[in-house]
Amino acid sequence: MRIAKEGLRFILPAAGLAVLAGFVGWDFAAVFLFLLACAFTFFFRDPDRTPPEGERLLVSPADGEVLGVDAVDTHPDLAGPATRVTIFLSLFDVHLVRSPLAATVARTDDRAGRFLPAYKPEAGEHNESSTLVLKGGPADLVLKMIVGVAARRIKRFVRAGDAVARGQKVGLMFFGSRVELTLPRGTAIKVALHDKVKAGETVIGEVRP
Repeated sequence: MRIAKEGLRFILPAAGLAVLAGFVGWDFAAVFLFLLACAFTFFFRDPDRTPPEGERLLVSPADGEVLGVDAVDTHPDLAGPATRVTIFLSLFDVHLVRSPLAATVARTDDRAGRFLPAYKPEAGEHNESSTLVLKGGPADLVLKMIVGVAARRIKRFVRAGDAVARGQKVGLMFFGSRVELTLPRGTAIKVALHDKVKAGETVIGEVRP
Protein backbone atom coordinates (compact mmCIF):
# COMPACT_ATOMS: atom_id res chain seq x y z
CA MET A 1 0.00 0.00 0.00
CA ARG A 2 1.41 3.37 -1.03
CA ILE A 3 1.48 6.07 1.63
CA ALA A 4 1.38 9.83 1.07
CA LYS A 5 4.82 11.16 2.02
CA GLU A 6 3.18 13.91 4.10
CA GLY A 7 2.08 11.20 6.54
CA LEU A 8 5.58 10.00 7.34
CA ARG A 9 6.12 12.71 9.97
CA PHE A 10 3.19 11.20 11.89
CA ILE A 11 3.84 7.51 11.18
CA LEU A 12 7.59 7.29 11.85
CA PRO A 13 7.64 8.99 15.29
CA ALA A 14 4.74 6.84 16.51
CA ALA A 15 6.41 3.66 15.20
CA GLY A 16 9.78 4.65 16.66
CA LEU A 17 8.32 5.40 20.07
CA ALA A 18 6.44 2.07 19.98
CA VAL A 19 9.72 0.22 19.46
CA LEU A 20 11.39 2.23 22.25
CA ALA A 21 8.52 1.62 24.67
CA GLY A 22 8.63 -2.10 23.94
CA PHE A 23 12.39 -2.18 24.48
CA VAL A 24 12.10 -0.66 27.98
CA GLY A 25 9.15 -2.87 28.92
CA TRP A 26 6.30 -0.36 28.72
CA ASP A 27 3.97 -2.84 27.06
CA PHE A 28 0.75 -0.81 27.24
CA ALA A 29 2.42 2.28 25.77
CA ALA A 30 4.09 0.14 23.08
CA VAL A 31 0.75 -1.33 21.99
CA PHE A 32 -0.95 2.07 22.01
CA LEU A 33 1.80 3.70 19.95
CA PHE A 34 1.89 0.77 17.52
CA LEU A 35 -1.88 1.07 16.96
CA LEU A 36 -1.48 4.83 16.52
CA ALA A 37 1.19 4.26 13.85
CA CYS A 38 -1.18 1.83 12.10
CA ALA A 39 -4.00 4.38 12.25
CA PHE A 40 -1.79 7.06 10.70
CA THR A 41 -0.70 4.62 7.99
CA PHE A 42 -4.34 3.86 7.17
CA PHE A 43 -5.29 7.54 7.11
CA PHE A 44 -2.46 8.58 4.78
CA ARG A 45 -2.95 5.73 2.29
CA ASP A 46 -2.62 6.74 -1.36
CA PRO A 47 -4.52 4.27 -3.56
CA ASP A 48 -4.29 4.26 -7.35
CA ARG A 49 -7.26 5.82 -9.09
CA THR A 50 -8.11 5.60 -12.81
CA PRO A 51 -10.56 8.20 -14.18
CA PRO A 52 -13.20 6.92 -16.64
CA GLU A 53 -12.77 7.80 -20.30
CA GLY A 54 -14.43 11.01 -21.48
CA GLU A 55 -12.91 14.45 -20.94
CA ARG A 56 -16.36 15.97 -20.36
CA LEU A 57 -16.94 13.68 -17.40
CA LEU A 58 -16.11 15.40 -14.11
CA VAL A 59 -14.70 13.05 -11.49
CA SER A 60 -15.20 13.47 -7.77
CA PRO A 61 -12.48 15.57 -6.11
CA ALA A 62 -12.69 13.61 -2.86
CA ASP A 63 -13.67 10.37 -1.18
CA GLY A 64 -16.67 10.62 1.12
CA GLU A 65 -20.40 11.25 1.29
CA VAL A 66 -22.35 13.82 -0.72
CA LEU A 67 -23.80 16.24 1.85
CA GLY A 68 -25.50 18.56 -0.60
CA VAL A 69 -26.28 19.45 -4.21
CA ASP A 70 -27.38 23.08 -4.05
CA ALA A 71 -28.19 25.88 -6.45
CA VAL A 72 -25.98 28.99 -6.17
CA ASP A 73 -27.26 32.26 -7.64
CA THR A 74 -23.85 33.78 -8.30
CA HIS A 75 -20.15 33.09 -7.75
CA PRO A 76 -17.38 35.67 -8.27
CA ASP A 77 -15.26 33.23 -10.31
CA LEU A 78 -18.04 31.82 -12.51
CA ALA A 79 -20.31 33.42 -15.06
CA GLY A 80 -23.99 33.07 -14.21
CA PRO A 81 -25.74 30.71 -11.78
CA ALA A 82 -23.98 27.60 -10.52
CA THR A 83 -24.41 24.33 -8.65
CA ARG A 84 -22.42 23.42 -5.53
CA VAL A 85 -21.70 19.79 -4.66
CA THR A 86 -20.52 19.27 -1.06
CA ILE A 87 -18.61 16.16 0.03
CA PHE A 88 -17.86 15.26 3.65
CA LEU A 89 -14.74 13.21 4.43
CA SER A 90 -14.71 11.14 7.60
CA LEU A 91 -11.55 9.94 9.35
CA PHE A 92 -11.93 6.65 7.44
CA ASP A 93 -11.81 8.24 3.99
CA VAL A 94 -8.74 8.88 1.83
CA HIS A 95 -7.95 12.59 2.24
CA LEU A 96 -6.06 13.26 -0.97
CA VAL A 97 -7.98 15.71 -3.17
CA ARG A 98 -7.97 15.37 -6.97
CA SER A 99 -8.81 17.64 -9.88
CA PRO A 100 -12.24 16.87 -11.41
CA LEU A 101 -11.04 17.76 -14.93
CA ALA A 102 -8.06 18.77 -17.04
CA ALA A 103 -7.59 22.53 -16.67
CA THR A 104 -5.27 25.32 -15.54
CA VAL A 105 -5.16 26.69 -12.00
CA ALA A 106 -6.22 30.27 -12.66
CA ARG A 107 -6.16 31.39 -9.03
CA THR A 108 -5.62 30.08 -5.49
CA ASP A 109 -6.98 31.49 -2.25
CA ASP A 110 -5.82 30.26 1.17
CA ARG A 111 -7.85 31.64 4.08
CA ALA A 112 -7.51 31.32 7.83
CA GLY A 113 -10.71 30.69 9.74
CA ARG A 114 -12.54 28.71 12.37
CA PHE A 115 -12.62 24.94 12.93
CA LEU A 116 -16.33 24.15 13.11
CA PRO A 117 -17.42 20.53 12.46
CA ALA A 118 -16.99 20.03 8.70
CA TYR A 119 -20.48 18.57 8.25
CA LYS A 120 -22.17 21.81 9.38
CA PRO A 121 -23.42 24.07 6.55
CA GLU A 122 -21.71 27.16 8.02
CA ALA A 123 -18.30 25.42 7.91
CA GLY A 124 -18.03 26.17 4.20
CA GLU A 125 -18.14 29.91 4.86
CA HIS A 126 -16.31 30.28 8.17
CA ASN A 127 -13.68 27.51 8.39
CA GLU A 128 -10.06 27.61 7.28
CA SER A 129 -9.90 26.74 3.59
CA SER A 130 -7.87 26.56 0.39
CA THR A 131 -9.60 27.31 -2.92
CA LEU A 132 -8.55 26.48 -6.48
CA VAL A 133 -10.17 28.19 -9.45
CA LEU A 134 -9.81 25.85 -12.45
CA LYS A 135 -10.24 27.28 -15.96
CA GLY A 136 -9.43 26.44 -19.56
CA GLY A 137 -10.98 22.96 -19.53
CA PRO A 138 -14.43 21.74 -20.63
CA ALA A 139 -15.88 23.99 -17.90
CA ASP A 140 -14.71 26.51 -15.31
CA LEU A 141 -14.87 25.13 -11.76
CA VAL A 142 -14.11 26.20 -8.21
CA LEU A 143 -12.70 23.58 -5.84
CA LYS A 144 -12.65 24.48 -2.14
CA MET A 145 -10.90 22.36 0.50
CA ILE A 146 -12.19 23.03 4.02
CA VAL A 147 -10.85 21.77 7.36
CA GLY A 148 -12.96 20.90 10.40
CA VAL A 149 -12.63 20.12 14.10
CA ALA A 150 -9.99 17.39 13.76
CA ALA A 151 -8.48 18.64 10.50
CA ARG A 152 -6.25 21.63 11.14
CA ARG A 153 -4.10 21.82 8.03
CA ILE A 154 -4.37 21.75 4.24
CA LYS A 155 -1.41 20.89 2.03
CA ARG A 156 -1.89 22.32 -1.46
CA PHE A 157 0.20 20.66 -4.18
CA VAL A 158 -0.41 23.16 -7.00
CA ARG A 159 -0.20 26.91 -7.53
CA ALA A 160 -1.63 29.49 -9.92
CA GLY A 161 -0.54 28.85 -13.49
CA ASP A 162 -0.09 25.08 -13.11
CA ALA A 163 -1.79 22.76 -15.58
CA VAL A 164 -3.57 19.82 -13.93
CA ALA A 165 -4.80 16.55 -15.39
CA ARG A 166 -8.16 14.98 -14.63
CA GLY A 167 -7.74 12.92 -11.47
CA GLN A 168 -4.40 14.52 -10.55
CA LYS A 169 -3.72 14.98 -6.84
CA VAL A 170 -3.96 18.69 -5.97
CA GLY A 171 -4.05 18.67 -2.18
CA LEU A 172 -4.23 16.80 1.10
CA MET A 173 -6.40 17.59 4.11
CA PHE A 174 -5.38 16.35 7.53
CA PHE A 175 -7.92 14.40 9.64
CA GLY A 176 -11.56 14.85 8.67
CA SER A 177 -12.78 17.62 6.39
CA ARG A 178 -15.02 18.83 3.57
CA VAL A 179 -14.75 19.67 -0.14
CA GLU A 180 -17.06 21.97 -2.09
CA LEU A 181 -17.14 21.85 -5.88
CA THR A 182 -18.92 24.74 -7.60
CA LEU A 183 -19.67 24.32 -11.30
CA PRO A 184 -21.80 25.95 -14.00
CA ARG A 185 -25.54 25.37 -13.66
CA GLY A 186 -25.73 23.71 -17.08
CA THR A 187 -23.59 20.79 -15.94
CA ALA A 188 -25.49 17.50 -15.67
CA ILE A 189 -25.07 16.35 -12.05
CA LYS A 190 -24.59 12.58 -11.71
CA VAL A 191 -24.70 12.24 -7.90
CA ALA A 192 -27.38 12.69 -5.26
CA LEU A 193 -27.59 13.38 -1.54
CA HIS A 194 -25.82 10.75 0.62
CA ASP A 195 -24.12 9.04 -2.33
CA LYS A 196 -20.68 7.60 -1.56
CA VAL A 197 -18.00 8.84 -3.97
CA LYS A 198 -14.34 8.12 -4.71
CA ALA A 199 -11.85 10.77 -5.76
CA GLY A 200 -10.65 10.45 -9.34
CA GLU A 201 -13.11 7.66 -10.22
CA THR A 202 -16.75 8.48 -9.41
CA VAL A 203 -18.40 10.61 -12.10
CA ILE A 204 -19.86 13.61 -10.32
CA GLY A 205 -21.10 15.49 -13.39
CA GLU A 206 -20.94 15.83 -17.16
CA VAL A 207 -20.31 19.02 -19.09
CA ARG A 208 -22.87 19.35 -21.87
CA PRO A 209 -21.49 20.14 -25.36
